[in-house]
Amino acid sequence: AIAKGLIGVIAHSSALIADAGHSFSDLLSDIVTLWAVRMAGIPKDENHPYGHGKFETVGSFVVALMLVFTGIGVAWHVLNKMVSSEVPGIPALWMVIIAIVVKEALFHLTRMVSRLSGSRILLANAWHHRSDAISSVAALVGIAGAHLGVPMMDPIAGVLVAGLIVKAGIDIGYESLRELTDEIPEEEVINELKKILADVEGVDNYHELRARRMGPNLLVDMHIKVDSMMSISAAHQVAERVRVQIL
Repeated sequence: AIAKGLIGVIAHSSALIADAGHSFSDLLSDIVTLWAVRMAGIPKDENHPYGHGKFETVGSFVVALMLVFTGIGVAWHVLNKMVSSEVPGIPALWMVIIAIVVKEALFHLTRMVSRLSGSRILLANAWHHRSDAISSVAALVGIAGAHLGVPMMDPIAGVLVAGLIVKAGIDIGYESLRELTDEIPEEEVINELKKILADVEGVDNYHELRARRMGPNLLVDMHIKVDSMMSISAAHQVAERVRVQIL
C-alpha cells in the first residue's frame, strides 16, 4: 500500500493511487479479520450459549463497509484529477506488475486456509485480495494506455478500480447480512442434510429441518419420526446416528 501510494504520487498515476487505497483497505480488513477470527474462537459462555461464531459475520460486514467507503473515496479522488490527466512514469508500470503477482499469491494462500478451516471471513478476505489483484490489472491497463498516447486511460482505470472495490464490498456485505438475519443456507447444504437423513436406518420421516450459519459452523436441528413401537433407548440411538452422520 505504501509503495503503491508513493510511486503513484511520484509517477502522477491516478490509477496507482486508487490501487493504493484498495491495498490500504485490504490491510485494514486483515486487522478486522484477525480480530473476528480470535473472537469467534472464544468458547461459549452464559451470554453466548451458541458460541461466538457470529463475530466472524460481523467482521465480514465491517470489511464490506470499509470496501464500499474506500471505493467511494477513491472514485472521488480520481474524478477530481480527471481534468488534468498526466502520463504516469515507468515505475508505476513495474509497481502494478509486482502488485498483481503478490496479491494473486495471497488470494490462493488465503483461500486454501479458509477451505481447510471452514472460515467464511477468511474466504471473504481471500476475495478481497483477488479484487485487489484485479484492480491492479485495471491500473496496469490504464497506465499502459496512457503511455500509448491515451492519457485519459489512467483516470478511467482509476474509476474502474473504484467500481470494483464498491462491488466487492456490496457482495461481501450482502452475504454477511444473509447470515446475520439467519437466512436459510445454500440449497446444496439443505440437500446434503436430506440425503444424510435418507441414508440413516430407523428414520421413518422428519420435519422442521432447520439450519443456520454461525461463523465457520452450521447449526442444524430437526424433528425425527421413528417407529412408534421402538423403545426410547432405541429411538435415542437413531437420533445419535443422525447427529454423528451430520457432524
